[in-house]
Amino acid sequence: MNNTGQGSEMIFEEASKRFMDIFDEPGSRVQPVGVKLIPKGHEIPEGTKPPAEYQGVPWCEAVRIAAMDGEVVVINKENVGCPAAGIALGLVDQYKEEPLFGTRKYTDMMETPASPADFTNGLVYGCKASDNMQFALFGEGDTGRYETLGAAQNAVAGMTSIQPVIMDAAVAYPAGALDIAPDVVILGLLPKQALRAIQGYNFLTGNRFLMNTIGIRAVCADLTALPFLEQRLNGSLFCLGARAVGGWDGDLLGLGMPLPVFERMITGMERSTGGFPYKAYP
Repeated sequence: MNNTGQGSEMIFEEASKRFMDIFDEPGSRVQPVGVKLIPKGHEIPEGTKPPAEYQGVPWCEAVRIAAMDGEVVVINKENVGCPAAGIALGLVDQYKEEPLFGTRKYTDMMETPASPADFTNGLVYGCKASDNMQFALFGEGDTGRYETLGAAQNAVAGMTSIQPVIMDAAVAYPAGALDIAPDVVILGLLPKQALRAIQGYNFLTGNRFLMNTIGIRAVCADLTALPFLEQRLNGSLFCLGARAVGGWDGDLLGLGMPLPVFERMITGMERSTGGFPYKAYP
């Protein structure tokens, strides 16, 4: 297996194995997930299932399926189950005023499906404050995600997205499943595993790890778009969609990073084993 043309010193499959070997936990529920963003006009890699087989699946769930079930999942504007993820991944115009047609797992929970523009304008996250309860997810008692429309718009303004629309698809896959180097690597980890990963990452420089998250658009924005655009490590506690819709377990959190950062993290983890004995962590 090779990553021809990617300039990578350590292929993803090898990196993933080395990362898992550090923990030496054969029963681990998750494995590193590679993310390949496919620009418009480029072909989706061979070895993938038709996107229609994952109709309505949100990006957060696609990554979980790749991590826990070992499947390769292709998400595009036709099948993405959450308009917010479509926006974050550069698949959907953030100002599109018509709802996405067909089965969409997130907006199917609403009385009336929200359009991408409704997300961007804060109407979804501030559904009660803006008197748009047709976008509520949990009935009449739903407060929305923010108390005021202003707070919702402020939150949306800080959510990283790949805009305008420049991507045809996003592919989530476990190491070894595709012969390509990922743009981003996503890890779903127990807190003590995340601690060990951050200790290894910082072992080489002593720099602090700064996490930019808000509890909304965790996998699509915090763990995919931000690491891709800013070319750095970021973390997330996951979000409502990732947990209640995407199925991520309550004791896991996420890290997302470009492949070279993942490689440096692994190197630091290996070199610092004697100073951070993972087996001593309760």
